[in-house]
Amino acid sequence: MSTVITQAPDRTLRCHSSEAPSPGEGEVLIKILASPVNQLDLLVLAGKYPVQPKHKYNGESIVGYDGVGEVVACGAGVTNLAPGDSVIPSQFGVGTWRSQAAVKATMLQKISTPKAAEFACLLRMAVGPGYFLVEEIRNLKPGEYIIQNAGTSAVAQYVTQFANRRGVGVIHVIRDRPDAEAESVKTALLSLGAAEVFTESEIVDKVAALKQSKRITLALDSVYGASGSTILAALSDEGTFVHMGFLGGVNGKLQLGPQDLFGRRLTLRGFRGSAHMAARTPEEQGKLLDFWVDLFNKDQLKLPALGLSFVDWRTSDGGQAVFDAVKRAQEAKLGQRKQVLIFK
Repeated sequence: MSTVITQAPDRTLRCHSSEAPSPGEGEVLIKILASPVNQLDLLVLAGKYPVQPKHKYNGESIVGYDGVGEVVACGAGVTNLAPGDSVIPSQFGVGTWRSQAAVKATMLQKISTPKAAEFACLLRMAVGPGYFLVEEIRNLKPGEYIIQNAGTSAVAQYVTQFANRRGVGVIHVIRDRPDAEAESVKTALLSLGAAEVFTESEIVDKVAALKQSKRITLALDSVYGASGSTILAALSDEGTFVHMGFLGGVNGKLQLGPQDLFGRRLTLRGFRGSAHMAARTPEEQGKLLDFWVDLFNKDQLKLPALGLSFVDWRTSDGGQAVFDAVKRAQEAKLGQRKQVLIFK
């Protein structure tokens, strides 16, 4: 049997069971191994993302935009994939919140087999952005520093891992929380390779000292508002500020002083990881994905130090475990880890 999660027109999620699909011409049948609940999925569920799900079941959209699967069978005309291959979606809207899927081979990207499926399901939305932010925004030099807020995110943790490979230090800024919890989070990030970790309250009084002691050439802002303004202020002259998201809400204000552009000669940029990946040919994308998997298989990249929250995919409860995972992601409570659906 195959199980699938869909979204009804009233935006409620539903769980369905059916016979396993068969691949048609140009299609492959894959079994899903792991699929994360990303911020992008939450935007899709809220009807706030322009790319809509491409597959339906009983007229309802099949949700889930990222994940990793294994090819089970190939339909007629498929020559670039074979049973046993590991694959990830090559475009948004494939619908990965289902145990099995028959999809066009052109919607999938073959990758080297990872030693853990949960790493592969993070490739496009966490590992990739971390790599591009370090390698393609500016020419970072050993001894320089990056400062980033949303410091517990999976992307932030991969920024640190890739930066460390270049001899670049990373300063993490995390949300305020009880002292004991803050120390635990700081310990985890420092063990991953962070140079320093501060809470939002602490960083405000550290900006001047940081600017005197470190050359901070790149600031990565996923929060906006006051938090973004603080890490912008920490930049050294001729530094680059990158805006990535609005975790603090869209109504905040980014404080840009009259000397930031003229006197300090700062550069301000927006970032979308999908655009960096799309700039490559399919062959180039495949080589880059395999490079990341190879680093992971050799223990040169690690899963996020603060961990992931694994949710067993099951239907005996009518999909309630999955629905609860989505709800936790939507609530975004302090200390909440990324929810990852694991298919047994």
